[in-house]
Amino acid sequence: MNDIKKLRRLMRAAHAMQKSNPVILRGVSITQSQAVKYAWWFESFRLKLQNGTYRFSYFKTDGSIREATGTLNFELIPEEHRPKTDGSTTKKPAPGVFTYYDLVAHGWRSFRYDNFIGFITQVH
Repeated sequence: MNDIKKLRRLMRAAHAMQKSNPVILRGVSITQSQAVKYAWWFESFRLKLQNGTYRFSYFKTDGSIREATGTLNFELIPEEHRPKTDGSTTKKPAPGVFTYYDLVAHGWRSFRYDNFIGFITQVH
């Protein structure tokens, strides 16, 4: 991915985290600068998932905690679940939403950035 596309994705994510004024992320007000830092962090998280498998947790929309084992490494995703390369059926996630392939549920899942709790561990 080229740098301009990466920067656009980062800024869209930061903007999604800062839709309202004041910005609320898990009940805490944040500045635009902090929102950009969170966006950079999620970009590094995305790169880690592209290179391996990680366990992490986040709040589901019903308020329960979900512990997931996920990846974005296409070599680890079954071929029938990989995005189509022609682009006709590939759906882009909404800004502020992180999408990953769940290796336990065998499907694509997503969560909002502000619902992320943290890493548990890298899976080998």
